Amino acid sequence: MVNFKPILLHVLIWMLPLFVHGQQQLSGRVLNDVNEPIAGASVFVKGTTQGATTDASGNFELVAQGDSLSVTFIGYKPQTVAIGGQTTFTILLETDDQFLEDVVVVGYGTQNRATVTGSISEVKGDDLIKSPQPNLSNSLAGRFSGLVATNRGGEPGYDGSQLRIRGASTTGNTDVLVVVDGVPGQVGGLERLDPNDIESVTILKDAAAAVYGSRAANGVILVTTRKGKQGKPTVSYSFNQGFSSPTRLPTMADAATYAEIRNEIDYYNNPAGGMNQFYSEEDILKFRDGSDSFHFPNTDWQKEVLAKTALQNQHNLSVSGGTERTRYFVSAGTLMQDGIFKDGVTKYNQYNFRSNIDMDVTDRFKAGLSVAGREEKRRFPTVGAGEIFRNIYRAYPTILSRYENGYPSTGIENNNPVMMVTDAGGTNLNPKLVFNGILRASYDLPFLDGLMLDGFLAVDKSQESGKNFITPYLVYNYDATNNQYESRNVGEAKAQLQQFQENTSLMTANIKLNYEESFGDHNVKAFAAYEQSERTLSRLEAGRRNFPTSLTPEISQGGTALEDRTNAGLSWRESRVSFITRANYDYKQRYLLEAQLRIDGSSIFPPESRFGYFPGVSVGWRMSEEDWFNTGLINDLKLRASYGELGGDNISANQFVNNYIFNNAYTIGNSIYPGVDLYKLANPAITWEVSKKTDVGLNARFLDKFDLEFVYFNEKRSNILLPRNASIPGVIGISNPYDAETLVPAENIGRVDNNGIEATLGYQHRGNFNFGVAGNVTYVKSNVVFRDEAPGIPDWQKETGNPLNTYLLYRSIGIFRTQEDLDNYPHVQGAGLGDLIFEDYNQDGEITADDMVRTNLGNIPQLTFGLTLNVSYKNFDLSTVFSGQGRSRQYILSEAGTVGNFYNTWAENRWSPNNVDGTYPKVNERASTAISGGLFRNDFWLFNTAFVRLKNIELGYTIPTPIIERIGLNRVRLYANGFNVFTVTGLKNFDPEGDNESGHFYPQQRIFNLGVNIGF
Repeated sequence: MVNFKPILLHVLIWMLPLFVHGQQQLSGRVLNDVNEPIAGASVFVKGTTQGATTDASGNFELVAQGDSLSVTFIGYKPQTVAIGGQTTFTILLETDDQFLEDVVVVGYGTQNRATVTGSISEVKGDDLIKSPQPNLSNSLAGRFSGLVATNRGGEPGYDGSQLRIRGASTTGNTDVLVVVDGVPGQVGGLERLDPNDIESVTILKDAAAAVYGSRAANGVILVTTRKGKQGKPTVSYSFNQGFSSPTRLPTMADAATYAEIRNEIDYYNNPAGGMNQFYSEEDILKFRDGSDSFHFPNTDWQKEVLAKTALQNQHNLSVSGGTERTRYFVSAGTLMQDGIFKDGVTKYNQYNFRSNIDMDVTDRFKAGLSVAGREEKRRFPTVGAGEIFRNIYRAYPTILSRYENGYPSTGIENNNPVMMVTDAGGTNLNPKLVFNGILRASYDLPFLDGLMLDGFLAVDKSQESGKNFITPYLVYNYDATNNQYESRNVGEAKAQLQQFQENTSLMTANIKLNYEESFGDHNVKAFAAYEQSERTLSRLEAGRRNFPTSLTPEISQGGTALEDRTNAGLSWRESRVSFITRANYDYKQRYLLEAQLRIDGSSIFPPESRFGYFPGVSVGWRMSEEDWFNTGLINDLKLRASYGELGGDNISANQFVNNYIFNNAYTIGNSIYPGVDLYKLANPAITWEVSKKTDVGLNARFLDKFDLEFVYFNEKRSNILLPRNASIPGVIGISNPYDAETLVPAENIGRVDNNGIEATLGYQHRGNFNFGVAGNVTYVKSNVVFRDEAPGIPDWQKETGNPLNTYLLYRSIGIFRTQEDLDNYPHVQGAGLGDLIFEDYNQDGEITADDMVRTNLGNIPQLTFGLTLNVSYKNFDLSTVFSGQGRSRQYILSEAGTVGNFYNTWAENRWSPNNVDGTYPKVNERASTAISGGLFRNDFWLFNTAFVRLKNIELGYTIPTPIIERIGLNRVRLYANGFNVFTVTGLKNFDPEGDNESGHFYPQQRIFNLGVNIGF
């Protein structure tokens, strides 16, 4: 007979803790709202410290006592689950929109913002959609610190912003690396992406960018497109209609004022002839009173050429949804922008599509396919926008744009901008096709929890072409003496055609081994990857002159003579291979460490030195997670620091070998042979720029509503590629200029330091009335440590020791108003009353080139700032973005005189014998060669381009659901928004973001927009 007492006793002993304490063995899985596992979620028995953390598959196990479980994870709403009699759980966490920003995209992955140790800024696509500007790059200004986004012009199709991260720190290429859906340098770039397709845009500003190695010195912008989520299909349609106009245009002198100026110019050239040598007083009166508008017109050329508004509109249709195994997001969009010219041919049309499909083939194997493409159609006049505006501003107001019989006048030097904007001179077509395809796959390896293999293959293609068919046309000059119209031909006597086609391709392959696991309070996340890419480009150009007729605009129909034909072509190829690794470790999300290394090899550099090493390390301490940190005011406090070495390789290829070109021709006997010239000497030691970046930062959240970030950063850029021709004597031969170049090879000799601070402060209140405001500011100053400069340059003229992009100018200290002034101040030969007084900087009693002084500011702003505001109440919402800049200067000297009209600011305030108190210098035959103008470049024409701008504002109203449900709709939102609504600046004639030194550019646009979003 079996004695059960010992067995029963052991069972009772084993079960005693459960009877005494009520504990149970619990297990389960935590999933998100699309049934994907959530790794790192916290599962605790409510009211106790008993808990566990989910593994990479979302699983957890714990022995616990209590009534319910509390499940939390950053970015999701907390979930409380009753235990009851259950021992196994499947817990779904719902996404919390309030905390979406707490999960941020980084290079080759994502991180919780709480554990991020680098300088990273992010904006969501939903915010970018609220800008009516169709160029995505123009929607970024003012939204976060560290980004300098400067819009230099507004021509449709070429209206993007110049993006710099933390200013400029190199004399070379300053382009930011753009990574779209993980593909570095994706063909097609950032600007023309449809904002409706964007999930988020992230900026990597410090060592966090080291994961992109030799291409990351100027910072990295990561663009993530939208993905589908599990659920029934959701259809969204949006449409907006916009009206654009220039933000700022100069006011030009009217005809009477210009006539007076023309008389003054003649008087200065011939004082004995008196003040009315060109126009009589009676003539000037007729210009002023309009009594004879045919012979004495007062033409406002801007009104003649420019329309008050130009139209633009945008459509987008998207479908998203999915099942447990398959999720999809598909969209298509169109965009149209008109130019601002009356009867102009300028127009931009875009058609784009995107399809992102993700599939769970098995529980372990996942795959995805992303396909996107767009067609960009650009149409322009055969004359560039800069030349058109040059002639608008120069054209004489004393000449009609068209005569009574409809004939166009000669305008200025036979350039009539009324005709230049039309198709009279032909059209310039510039279409572009872009295709992007990405195939992705990942596999959770079964032999080790947390180990996953993934990769992608990306294929990008673009095809750009140009067809510029230039046709002759007539303008007319009216001869009042004979009452006749004299015709003049514009351009060549017969039509001509220039064409090109450029094909670009990029193939990128990446394979990556990931590991992510938690060991109690220790969390580890790491990956190692191999990546390779190849980019190719080919370009073919051809031209024909002397077309027999303008009705056959095809290259085969041009003149048949040898001199009528031109052709050219080029091609290049560059390839890269990379080994990438990064490891993240944290203890209780309290002590944070990240280390990364990228080894890059590039065909741009010599075979024996093609590989470079780019490390980065960052640390963080969440002080608020310490047990002793118990202040009720501060909810989260993190200190962090980083250091990284990054590279810059955006330079011309083949510089490590001698460069030759076919240039001269030689005659031997009766035959002509092409000659080969040495174009550039080789630099076999050429390498990439090196950027050493250091960051120290603080992130804090306090009073549950305020968020603060403060960062000090320092960058030391070395190995900048520069020619050493300034200090090489010309007698040795290699520094002699050839075709605007020199034989001297560029060397990695330049050095620039860059340092500054960033700060962001935000406040968010949530409830029935939602209110959020955030301000940011960035101050960054560059300093040229070394560049090759000629010996003997005075210290005050050297670029070394000064910021980048500064000017070398004479200092103006006043205007010669009396003979006593001329006697007391040194002046250049020919200077007289009404000319600028230049400072004798070296005090040698003469005005010479040694008196020019390097300015302390240039056209790259050292100070940028922004303010965002979001308000919503019931069905109304309002959002605004302010942006601005300071500590920036731009040199602008108009092309004026007998060669063109004057800006009214100069015309009304000019010094003259009748206005000796004028604040502008006297007028001259040609401003570009005048003593007070371009002959002695001076800071009188250096303008402060600081500004504050309402960059974006949107007011929306969502129609109540009970109303729209009657017609089968889920959501209808009506909105009105504006872009570049107003600008506060001291610059009168131009938009302060322009950088053309003559002011000749297509102006930035102010856009007002009406739109609707509909959800089915």
